[in-house]
Amino acid sequence: MSDPSPSSPPAAVPTSADQADRGDPGPTGAGAVKARRAQPGEEAEVARLRGLMSATLFGPQEDGPWFADPDAHTVAFVIDAPDGQGLAASAIGTFFERLPGPRSPNGTVGYVYGVSTDPRWQRRGYSRAAMTALLEWFDQHGVSRIELHASEFGEELYRQLGFTDSVAKALVRHRH
Repeated sequence: MSDPSPSSPPAAVPTSADQADRGDPGPTGAGAVKARRAQPGEEAEVARLRGLMSATLFGPQEDGPWFADPDAHTVAFVIDAPDGQGLAASAIGTFFERLPGPRSPNGTVGYVYGVSTDPRWQRRGYSRAAMTALLEWFDQHGVSRIELHASEFGEELYRQLGFTDSVAKALVRHRH
């Protein structure tokens, strides 16, 4: 698949975990972009990107207050859109304490909520850059274990960044 040009209409392709990272991102890849921490006032853009990812994976979603009150343990790293119109990509994560154990000796566990790239800016290494910044943030906070749920679109990128299959099978219970 070739890179879409910024003037092309958005392609109807998955938005989670920039598919550029399935191959060589080339000269416009992760080495050419810098992720930065999202700033107050950018909540709507981060929510928009998360909504793109959620809609791609789960269908249309209702807006919710998920980003309304982030604490010091929650962060979003973003890539500015090259055309200056909002954000191109984001990676959101948090960390919390659990009881220490063999897989988390200090008990600090991170979770990646979502990685998303606007369809106009996919295949440029932006998800890799945002994820790399998020992983560095986890390292700075002594997070010993990081978990995420990978879609088929992001799995290869996450494996390239050092994620492996979990020994334990994850089960979930949804309240209706």
